[in-house]
Amino acid sequence: MKRTAMMVASAALVFGASSANAQKFTYDVVWQPVENVGGMTTPNGPRGGGGVVEGAYSTTFDDGTTSSGTVKCVGLQQPDGGIFAIHLSCSIADANGSKSSSVYGCNYLGEPGPGTALGCVGGIQGSDGDSAGANGSLTMHWYSQTNATGTGQWYAPGE
Repeated sequence: MKRTAMMVASAALVFGASSANAQKFTYDVVWQPVENVGGMTTPNGPRGGGGVVEGAYSTTFDDGTTSSGTVKCVGLQQPDGGIFAIHLSCSIADANGSKSSSVYGCNYLGEPGPGTALGCVGGIQGSDGDSAGANGSLTMHWYSQTNATGTGQWYAPGE
C-alpha cells in the first residue's frame, strides 16, 4: 500500500509543462510521504488500496533548458491479472504557471512490496501555459520511497 501511494505521486513529475514543441526531457522527483487511502484486508494481503502523494520535480530538456515545479498524484492498486499493478493520475504545475496532467501504468520490478522499485509508462497532456494543447509520452523509475527519475517527450499540438 505504501508503494502504491508513492507511485501515485510519481507520475507527474515530470515534467515541466514548458517547451511543448517535440522536445525530449529527463526528470527527477523527490516525494513527500504517501498518504494511504482505503483498501481491504483479504487472505492474500491488503487489496484495492490507494494513496495520495506530492512532490517536487526538476526537468532538463534536450536543448539544455530546465524547469521545476510540483506534482500531486493519486494512485490505486489494480486487480490481479491486469497489465498494470498500479494506476496513477497526476496534476503538474511548473514554476512559470504552466499546468499539465499525466497518467501512468506501473508494475513492480521484483516481488511486490513496499520496498520494491516500480517501472511506469504513461502519457502527459498540457492544459495551460506553454504546453497547452500538447501531448507527450513518459517513463518513470520509482526507485525508492522518496525518489523517482524518468524520461519523456512532448509533441507539438497536432503531432
